[in-house]
Amino acid sequence: MRFKKDILMLDFETTDGRPPKAKPIQLAAVLLDKDTLKEKKSFSSYIRQDMADADPRSSQIHGITEAQLNDAPSQNEVMQKFLDYFGTNVFLSCWTTSLDMRMLENMMLAIGHDFMEYNYHFLDLWPLAYVHCVKQNKGELFNSIAIFNEFGLPPRGNHDALEDCRHTAEVLRKLVFDN
Repeated sequence: MRFKKDILMLDFETTDGRPPKAKPIQLAAVLLDKDTLKEKKSFSSYIRQDMADADPRSSQIHGITEAQLNDAPSQNEVMQKFLDYFGTNVFLSCWTTSLDMRMLENMMLAIGHDFMEYNYHFLDLWPLAYVHCVKQNKGELFNSIAIFNEFGLPPRGNHDALEDCRHTAEVLRKLVFDN
């Protein structure tokens, strides 16, 4: 199987799970080869943010504290570094696009870039993985923990954006090469 472009699997950890209220506090990505889906390179950075309005539910999921963010680069610095490192000639992919793509778009706009520098087609992995589970009569497997387990991935502790990218990339590999 050959994709047209390399795939950039990305993930954010945020202050809130609701996109309009969320602020990014960690951005990570892995670049996957378009032919083999093997990891070519990776990126991960915390993002300095004020955690005063962080939703406690989000904080429980990722466990990132304000102290960890104090010395982190600014949102604009992280976004510029990300764009410099990967460019935009890739397909974007993530576990669920609703939060991640909004965070990416907001960060790009903040430094004067148009989100449409990326192709507007995104590879959203959760629906594909869920359909796979439904086809296996396992439609009750709904969240990432259960689905990652179904695909034989090791359990996670607190969510880490880079680890989540790698888990999602492995699900993609299994969906593409094992079916």
